[in-house]
Parts: sequence; structure tokens; C-alpha cells
Amino acid sequence: MNEKNTAAIKKPKALTVGSVMIDIITVVADNDIELMTMHNMTSSFLMLEQGRKIEAESISTYVGGGAANAAVSLSRLGLEAEVLALVGDDINAEKVMKCFNDEKVGSRYVKTSHKAGTGIAVNLSSHNRNAAIFTHRGANTHLTEEQVRSVDFSEYDMAYITSLSNESALSFPLIIKSASDAGCFVVSNPGIRQLTHKCDSFLASLKSIDLLGINTVECATLVPHLVSGNCHGLSLPDSAHSEILPPLLKNGFKIGGFSLGLVETMCSLSQLGPKYVVVTDGEYGAYLFHDNCLYFCPPQEAEMLGSAGAGDSFTSALAAAVCTGKDPATALFSAASNAASVISYVDTQTGLLTKAEMQDIIARTTIQNETKCWVLNTAEE
Repeated sequence: MNEKNTAAIKKPKALTVGSVMIDIITVVADNDIELMTMHNMTSSFLMLEQGRKIEAESISTYVGGGAANAAVSLSRLGLEAEVLALVGDDINAEKVMKCFNDEKVGSRYVKTSHKAGTGIAVNLSSHNRNAAIFTHRGANTHLTEEQVRSVDFSEYDMAYITSLSNESALSFPLIIKSASDAGCFVVSNPGIRQLTHKCDSFLASLKSIDLLGINTVECATLVPHLVSGNCHGLSLPDSAHSEILPPLLKNGFKIGGFSLGLVETMCSLSQLGPKYVVVTDGEYGAYLFHDNCLYFCPPQEAEMLGSAGAGDSFTSALAAAVCTGKDPATALFSAASNAASVISYVDTQTGLLTKAEMQDIIARTTIQNETKCWVLNTAEE
């Protein structure tokens, strides 16, 4: 086979950075645990009786965590994936490494920390299956700049950085800069803790990020930092005002006395660096801003058995599609399809689609009927 043909079939190579966890998932029957909803707070609480032994429908153990979920997703979608993360010197680390071996995920940058054990999360799922999660991050909090510098980012086409916390979050600017300087397509899917406690360094790093994926709660925390931005007067076309718009697009964000529309928010984030800005809104769909166009995809039908991992599956599928040359509408639909499949299972990885499964779904779908695109007006218009 000549060099030209070899290059034509070469898989894009991706490195995911972030947490690897052992997920212990407990499913409890609705009548064995109380659900209390605070309507004024729009919050719900699962209530356990103190001192009572509660029967569970199932208690299962899986490998999870943002970096692991994203790497498995990218591998199944046809990319060559590796992970940069920390595990403990324990039996849970062996489970993580077995998962990576089974899923053909590279683990040469998965290092053992002697400061803490492998991260563990306990998911309590009942009623609407939007699980409450107890998290012990363990080794995941100890990623150092020295470990980041040991990576040759020039080997990779994509660097996918998931949520980082504590000591590990301090390395975020270095990871982003190293990946960008090496020519990677840089994807960031941060967590709420990182955005609230390390917001300034995060915003400063946006200039080196190509794709930013956040949910509405995470996006809302950034609004106070964006209200003074200049988004060149972008607005929905006049024809959109006669449509029934999705809630977030209609109402925008209101937080801490600040108000900002969705278009202005996504535009302001894009002006700070990312070519693609994604905001997911759970059961109300997801939005992609790219090249002065706003794309929307409603959620795909699914019976939700678990909410954990939805964000990882969504953003990783979107990144894989963009990185392999798919148009924005197809990329957004691919992401929604992957997320719908994942929430159909209690864990974060079983439902991740393969490349063949994704291709089959896209082949059977008229993307224009499943997504909406608005070409935004500018002030000059």
C-alpha cells in the first residue's frame, strides 16, 4: 500500500484529559425512597430515612469519569483514543485498565498516584432517574504540570479536556496552551466547579480552544463575565419571531441581576476564541453556534434510565463529527443521538454508539428535518 492510501485511512488521534472513576450505581424503587420537589427553587431532593436499610433493585459497578467516557466514545466512533489521567495503586485501577484494553483505548499516560486511591462515585438513581451522585475524586485531583509536560501533544489531532478539579485544575492553562501550540483541535468540556473557582484562568484560555461544550447551568455562571462583551449586534432573523422558539432561546439567561440572551451569550463566548460553542439544555435540546449561525436540535426520543454521562457522550460525539469533517447540523444531530443512547442505560458507557451504528442512524435520517438553523442578522443588516 502506498503512502497516499495509508494516509487516506489513517484514524484521527485524540488524547482525553481529566478524570477516571469507578461508578457504583444503585437503583432504588420509587416507593422505597421519597422525592421532594421545591417548586419555588425548581429543585428536587431524594430523601432517605436515617437508620433504615433500603432495598435496592440493583447495585452495579462500572468504569466512568469524564476522560474515560470521552475516550471510549471517541474510540467507538472510529478515532484512535488515549487518556491522560491518574489512578490509585488499587484493585479499582485494574478495572480501569481492563476497560481501556477492552475498548482499544491507549493508557500509556494513565499514571499511578500514591497520594490517593482511584476516584469513586456512588450514583443513587430513582424516580426520574436523574441520579444524585456522591463523589470521591481521589487520584484525579493530583495531576501535575510535570505530567502534562511529559506528553507530546504533536502526536494528536485532537486534545479533549474534561472537567478538572483541585490541584489538577491548576494545569488547565498549560494543557490548553500545549495542545493548541502543537496544532491540536482543542475541545473543552469543563465542570461547574472549574468555572466557578477558576473562572479567570478558564476565560483567559478560551483563545486557544476550538470547541467549547457546556450545559445551561455552567453557561449561566459565565454570564456576569460576558454582559460587557461585544457580539456585533447579532440577532435572530425576522422570520424566527413568528416561530415557537425553544425556552432557552426565547428567555435567555438571568442570574445575579444580569440578563443576556442565548445568541449574545454564545456569540460573546465565540469571540473569546472557540469556533464552535455548544450549550446543552437537557430535555429541551441543544444549541451550536458556528460561523454566525445558530443550530438547534431537540432531544432524541429515549427512555431515561440514567442521566450520568450524557454531557460526555454529547460533546465527544460532536467533537468526533467536527474533527472528521461533518457539517455542523450533522455533528449536532450525531451528538444528540449518542446522548439519547447513553441515557437509555444506567451507566455512562454501555450506550455509547459505534461508528457503524452512528452511520446507520444518520443514513436513515433527513438531518434538515431533525435540526434547525438560523443565519443570524448582524447590526449592519
